[in-house]
Amino acid sequence: MNKHNTGKAFEGAHPKDTESRAVYNYLFKRPATATQVSVALKIYRPNLCRRKRTLEKVDKLRQVKKVICPITKHWAWQLTCTPDLFPKRSQLNLFGEGGPGL
Repeated sequence: MNKHNTGKAFEGAHPKDTESRAVYNYLFKRPATATQVSVALKIYRPNLCRRKRTLEKVDKLRQVKKVICPITKHWAWQLTCTPDLFPKRSQLNLFGEGGPGL
């Protein structure tokens, strides 16, 4: 089992905050699969999934494309926190840019 990352880079920060920052920073620099992030940052996989979901809820993390993970050799989503790499949304907006009534 992986040991948790105690996050010496953010002394005094709560471990959850440290893990979230580490995941964000890692995925901001390069797209990667969740397993790649987990292995690189030595974050326990269920904890990574919680941090990932938190970033998705605030629209800081998106899935880019399906790739074969170099670690598991299975199909997985490549993730990123870089807004320039976010895929364009294909959903049409019913009300245009301004919303209803504008």
